[in-house]
Amino acid sequence: MDPVIEYVFGTGDGDPTAWHSPADADPDADGIAEAVRLDFDGDGRIDDLMWDTDGDGIADVAALDTDDDGEPDAFYRDRGTGIWG
Repeated sequence: MDPVIEYVFGTGDGDPTAWHSPADADPDADGIAEAVRLDFDGDGRIDDLMWDTDGDGIADVAALDTDDDGEPDAFYRDRGTGIWG
């Protein structure tokens, strides 16, 4: 079973929401799923990732595919508040 990744984000108005999903992507190609695929940028494509780079079960990088070529090209770190930028 793939590990569960926690990721937190919100709209900036009120408290952010915590989500938990099974890891289903391996962005660093090490053979271990450590990211969750989703549509983070709202373009209707499941081509973005919430990535747990340090293996603690909490996503610390949002990896977005801004040019819709299927590969992430913009990376943002969480400041610990659910605010990504």
